Amino acid sequence: MNKDEALNKFAFMMEYRNLAEKTIYQYFYYLSKMFDFYQLEDVSNLDVKTVQNYVVYLKRTYSPSSLNAVISAIRYFFDVVLEIPLSRRQFPNILYDPVEINIFTDEQIHLLLDTNDVRLRVFLLLGLDAGFRVGEVARLRVKDIDSKNMLLSIHKSKRGKSRKVPLSDALLKTLREYWIVYKPDKNGFLFPSIHSDAKSLHLNQNYINNIFKVHIKQFYFYSPCLRFHNLRDTYAWH
Repeated sequence: MNKDEALNKFAFMMEYRNLAEKTIYQYFYYLSKMFDFYQLEDVSNLDVKTVQNYVVYLKRTYSPSSLNAVISAIRYFFDVVLEIPLSRRQFPNILYDPVEINIFTDEQIHLLLDTNDVRLRVFLLLGLDAGFRVGEVARLRVKDIDSKNMLLSIHKSKRGKSRKVPLSDALLKTLREYWIVYKPDKNGFLFPSIHSDAKSLHLNQNYINNIFKVHIKQFYFYSPCLRFHNLRDTYAWH
């Protein structure tokens, strides 16, 4: 099987399994980079030793968590495309000490939420009060907000799973303030794309991440390691 055929089959199988859009992009990218590294045209030349050597090479520049994402992509490719499953004994993950989770204190939460930007406040509260991932914030639809039953619906998120979470009074109040200012389409996304030629109809999650980074840099507790996901960590901690 040549490289292009293999990548096309890989993309098809990932979509067939309903993997998250971000996961599909990352896995496809990692495999493409490996094929380019080895200048592979015939993927049947791949074996366990070859992919192990590639991971060793990447250790120069990749963090352990990133290396494990590459390993997962390669293992999945072997399984669904080459139909040669690799066991974790043959191709194990990289061992490392997990990074300490950053949890915002009550004082820090108060400072974060003290902003006149109502859209930013909705972003923050979706993380802090509802445990949303940044991609879930970007893809939230107006119809996913059930104010009658005080619930929020999240559809096909990580690993294709859906869930419902409680809608807090503070978040509902801020959502109503946001509605007055932005007036989103009742049948569309709560946070529509700001670019008319964008591929997606909703905001890009990198856009939300960047807004969060700019916002948090003004506070004394800022650290380069802080990210939007720490809002979700704080929600889970409390």
